Amino acid sequence: MHKIPTISFNDLKSADKEVLEFLTNCLSNNGFFVINEHPINLDLIDRTFSIAEEMFALPYDVKSKYHAPGTNGARGYTPYGIETALNEKVADQKEFWHQGSTTNNQLMPNIYIEEVDGFNDLDKLYKEFEQMGVEILNAFKNFNLDFNADIADAAVNGNSILRLIHYPPTDGSNEHRARAHNDVNLITLLIGGNEAGLEAQDKQGNWVECNCDENEIICNIGDMLEIISNEKLNSTPHRVVSKGNEGKARYSIPFFLHPRPEILLNKDQSLTADEFLTKRLQEIKLN
Repeated sequence: MHKIPTISFNDLKSADKEVLEFLTNCLSNNGFFVINEHPINLDLIDRTFSIAEEMFALPYDVKSKYHAPGTNGARGYTPYGIETALNEKVADQKEFWHQGSTTNNQLMPNIYIEEVDGFNDLDKLYKEFEQMGVEILNAFKNFNLDFNADIADAAVNGNSILRLIHYPPTDGSNEHRARAHNDVNLITLLIGGNEAGLEAQDKQGNWVECNCDENEIICNIGDMLEIISNEKLNSTPHRVVSKGNEGKARYSIPFFLHPRPEILLNKDQSLTADEFLTKRLQEIKLN
């Protein structure tokens, strides 16, 4: 079984010749790599997993108070069986929560669950992830590529999303907990799930297991970065499947690093990040 490569956060930021070769190889193959020795507070990660478990264990009539129909799922709770991968007919087997920026007043305000203590810790984790993501994009700027925007600056106070995901236990009749899809954003930073199941598709069509230790973070390229890089950096299909663990709940915490809504993505400057995102959210039934 193929594995995705690993690099330390400090090495990644150094962007020397060996690092650039490393990134070129892994990003041209399956668009995923693992980051160790990262700056995210591990206690904060543990607390966030605890918050997720407590929140998703609430009765549906309590959780559903925090669902905001008509907002494209931008904030708050999205129930099980709504989000559907692009060009798929069967919805994913998950429910999730979205937390956004607290520093960009042009964006939708966050929603906070009253029934879960310490819920504001999500804002702290969001800020740490945003800072880490911007530093990664600064490293990507060392590629000799003609980006259509300053990718690091574009993500400062961006329309990013911290997502808490719960995949409930299933009967195993559908192995796809989340069907194959590409992320819409610039890059995704993922705290590994408590259960195996994430796979990425390499250029040869093989599905590669994306496992990491609990103190590591997985990074992958999204569609917006592919557009801004004029398809030099490629977004990669990935999925979540059962690995004999369908009877267990799975929790995952990805951070989707987005640019500010007004950022122009393509070379002829006719497509904004907001326009691209809105169209995709409608396509995956988050409208």
